[in-house]
Amino acid sequence: MDVTFKHVTLTYPNGVEVLHDLDFQIPAGQLIALLGPSGSGKSTTLNLISGLLRATSGTINFGEKDVTKLDALQRGVGMVFQNYALYPHMSVLDNIEFPMKMAKVPRAERRERALELAKLVRVDDQIDKKPGALSGGQQQRVAIARALAKRPSILLLDEPLSNLDARLRVEMREEIRRIQQATKVTTIFVTHDQSEAMHLADKIMILHDGVIQQYAEPQKLYHAPVNQFVAGFIGEPTLNIVSGDAIRESLYQIFGTRTQLIDQVGIRAEAITLAELAEQTIKVPVTISRVTAYGRDYHAQLTMGGHEVVSTEIAPSAPIATEVLANVRLSGLYAFDPVGNRVYPEGGEA
Repeated sequence: MDVTFKHVTLTYPNGVEVLHDLDFQIPAGQLIALLGPSGSGKSTTLNLISGLLRATSGTINFGEKDVTKLDALQRGVGMVFQNYALYPHMSVLDNIEFPMKMAKVPRAERRERALELAKLVRVDDQIDKKPGALSGGQQQRVAIARALAKRPSILLLDEPLSNLDARLRVEMREEIRRIQQATKVTTIFVTHDQSEAMHLADKIMILHDGVIQQYAEPQKLYHAPVNQFVAGFIGEPTLNIVSGDAIRESLYQIFGTRTQLIDQVGIRAEAITLAELAEQTIKVPVTISRVTAYGRDYHAQLTMGGHEVVSTEIAPSAPIATEVLANVRLSGLYAFDPVGNRVYPEGGEA
């Protein structure tokens, strides 16, 4: 089931508009991430899809059906909340069966379906246990199985990994991907963790202040961000930001008089190196203050035009506290105008 928003806004009773003219389509069978900082509107958007909130204007379609005025129950979506909301007095199997029991599904049929789902999410060896006896990851698997019990057309996950430790988060994001691919259910999940979204999603919708900043495949967001907000939000280490004035002379090597259009420059950490490269670069004076090794990875702290920046391509043998010329790959450099729109590379999302 695909999901289409057509010029959807949401205004609170106090007159504050929190979502502004959302216009997008989520293709059937894909796994989509809603990504953004706290207060960006991602959970609110999820609640509009679920029917827990009603749009102030615009329309929401599931396939060809207009669901704008339908409530959550009528929309037939499955939801997994941050706290899983399992019934503590019920066994794992009874928790998975419960939505089908409420829907008056015959006992034998719902038991068969619940056992199938327990196997799908790999808790079939835990079916007689109560939720309190399970790990966080196992509880989440049960919550996903319960959400899938009524064969929803759309599965919604609200910050599904936030309560897990780092190792479990990595394990469970792979499990969510596996389950989604096995069921082919259109799945939409909310997260503030860009690494989680990049690893999991077919496409990512980045929201900020209730506005869609960019909606694209993970690699496109990384390599072709449309503005400074997206460029800075996606990537680890975080994008280096340097004012255009600070390195204007270096920019002139490539951009000539067009440098006057450039207000801020974003540089990926892997784009700064002391090595000579065959690809197109600009040369920028830098002073290296420290290089730290983390196993095979390097993390160099530099000063560039009075700005502190980071490189992952400079080895500990580099000269410290001495100004040297660094090569900056143009493939990892973005230029932004005074309002934050990308002016280099040219061509919007291309």
